[in-house]
Amino acid sequence: MKAIFALVSFGWLAATSVALAASEPWPSLVTSNTLEITILAPAQSPANALLPVIIYLENLAAPRIGTESDSAIIQDFRAAGYLVATLDYAHHPRACAPFLNRDLGKLRDDLRAKKLLAAFSTDPAHIFIIPSGCRLQRDILYYADTNRPLSLDIIYPSQPKAPAGALLEFSCDNVNRQGNTSLSICSDTILDAAATEGFAVAMADHPVAPPYKGLDAMPDCAWRIKAAVRTLRAEGSKLGLSGKIAAIGFSRGSGMALMLVTTEGRTEFEGHGQNPGVSSAVQGAVVMSGRFTYLDLLPDDHMIPRYEKVWGARTNHLEIWRQHGALDYLTNATVPLFLTINCSEAPDALHQMTVLRQRLAELSSDDIFMLDREPRGHKVTLDPQILDAMNAYLHQLLQPTSVGRVAPRAPRLQPK
Repeated sequence: MKAIFALVSFGWLAATSVALAASEPWPSLVTSNTLEITILAPAQSPANALLPVIIYLENLAAPRIGTESDSAIIQDFRAAGYLVATLDYAHHPRACAPFLNRDLGKLRDDLRAKKLLAAFSTDPAHIFIIPSGCRLQRDILYYADTNRPLSLDIIYPSQPKAPAGALLEFSCDNVNRQGNTSLSICSDTILDAAATEGFAVAMADHPVAPPYKGLDAMPDCAWRIKAAVRTLRAEGSKLGLSGKIAAIGFSRGSGMALMLVTTEGRTEFEGHGQNPGVSSAVQGAVVMSGRFTYLDLLPDDHMIPRYEKVWGARTNHLEIWRQHGALDYLTNATVPLFLTINCSEAPDALHQMTVLRQRLAELSSDDIFMLDREPRGHKVTLDPQILDAMNAYLHQLLQPTSVGRVAPRAPRLQPK
């Protein structure tokens, strides 16, 4: 690491408020060049504590929606105890979604592999990638369970040019909602990239406590996820957001995203958690690989014995099996959905996506489906064409054209 200052030991963080900085090179996939990452120490931090990290992306190709200055935002991050690493893209034309996702994934991969910020004791549960002009609000309670209170984090444009729509994802990490290991392994760059597109993005605790065993308790899960939507909408009204929300889900979070759509208007799932009286409606959903119904499983599905142990034999307890499937609440055409899955996913997951698409077709419900043809297994897509179509879908849903508002952007690439 090329250092502008010398670190004597990690104990120097205990009481210093001096502006200390360092830099290290980082090879970008987007630019095909090595970029310099400038590292700014927190103003104060307890000795020997793991450092929360903010990777702050400057001078992207995408329009900057937040109007507050970088210097003011970064100063506040450092005052709050974050190690801030700024990455300047110098307005490279490909420093935007859908191309940028590969770099965002690489940043998380390199942090996990200790190839980036290796000289620092960083906290893998609190690593945030934030575009220029955006702020972070953490640990917002959305469900006050006495055993495991549920919270969410919001990255949002500060003093935005126009009210921004928001994306809400339920983490596929039941221990740490922002767990960098999970995000890296799953190549989940959806929220990180969406923030560069001008959206507010929120990662919420998964409603099921660890250890996750593939069982999403109902009606508890529906109560919790609707409270998360209400809380994001309520908090967003204070942050300059538009109130429009789309749900995002991958793996164990995918059923949660779908459930928000399929249980819309069902009063039995309302009235629990924070912000009662606020709408829990979502305007759309991106649904990726997951389980959506337990009434149509492959005969050799390895989870069937686990379900039978908890719920009883399906033939004798059909209603119990039915009430746990997000898809089985869907009886009418719903808001348009964006669906995608990898071609090399497990047969069970591919079958579930097929069943979901068939049900939507039967109800004449609009959806966009794109198959990721790069064999990568159980991972979030990094295909630029799929991501581009997804971004266009989200802009169309969440940022309608009107005076003083950001127009929905056209796809940067032609989808497959």
